[in-house]
Amino acid sequence: MFNVIETPWLLLSAAFVLLVVITVVRRSRPEKRRWWQLFLPAVLLGSAFALDFFVKTDYEKIQTLMSLGKKSVIDRNINQIDTIISPHYYDAGHNSKENFMAFCRFILSKPLLKKVKTRYNKLTISAPEAISEMEIVAHLLPESVYASAGRIVFVKAKLYFTKTYDKNWLISSFEILEINKQPFNWKYFR
Repeated sequence: MFNVIETPWLLLSAAFVLLVVITVVRRSRPEKRRWWQLFLPAVLLGSAFALDFFVKTDYEKIQTLMSLGKKSVIDRNINQIDTIISPHYYDAGHNSKENFMAFCRFILSKPLLKKVKTRYNKLTISAPEAISEMEIVAHLLPESVYASAGRIVFVKAKLYFTKTYDKNWLISSFEILEINKQPFNWKYFR
């Protein structure tokens, strides 16, 4: 079943069908014509776009969060990264948010990334938690200390999200699964 909040296509289709029905009725029975009849499909059309624009779904909120995370890492904006990480953050290499943020400060203290592109992203949401398994292509800056191994790095990772009481999402864990098609995890950073 379609969800009108997730996608505007159901309301757009209903507006088109309603327009066709109203047009047929107006042509076949001219005495039934009213000025407001053509206004109804326009209202449905406007509702579809208004819902899509004003109501943000969990999927859209998580996608926005991941985009903000990528931009923050490229810009080396530690304060922005701090705002998208859950206070209860943990992973295999960091047992708290403070440890992870210290790691981020160390890694991002020098220029690192030119750009990051997502190859695929499989997002599974079962509120109040969500999991994203993704593969990204990281383009390293030439002056990066890691660029000696190659300018392009393929990273497969799994991100875990939790929904807060104010219905926003935060990253609660981050696991690196592969780098350049080789198994990898946080213990290799130590």
